[in-house]
Amino acid sequence: MTAERRQKPRLAGPFDASWSGASGLRHCRITELSAGGCFIDSFTSAEPGASLVVTVTLRNRQFTLPAEVVYVDRVQGFGVRFLPSDDATALAEVVAAG
Repeated sequence: MTAERRQKPRLAGPFDASWSGASGLRHCRITELSAGGCFIDSFTSAEPGASLVVTVTLRNRQFTLPAEVVYVDRVQGFGVRFLPSDDATALAEVVAAG
C-alpha cells in the first residue's frame, strides 16, 4: 500500500468547470478539488508543464485560477497545480471551510 502524498484537504466533485490553454476553451468536469490543484476529467488534454487557466464555480462564486499541468492520464484527464493568485487564496479559504 502506498502512502498518501496529498497534503491539502479535498472537496469531492463533480464540479462543472472549464479550462483554457493553447488549444482554446474546453468545458470539463472536476472530480477532486483542493487549494493546491485539481483533477480535470476531459477528453482533450494538455501536455505536462503547459500553462492554462481553470474556471470553476463553487458556492456561488466563480474562481479563475492560473494553473500548470503536472500529469496526464490519456484515458481520464489530467491533474493541475494552481499557481499563486488572489482567486487561489480565496479558494483555499473555501476548501478549508469544507
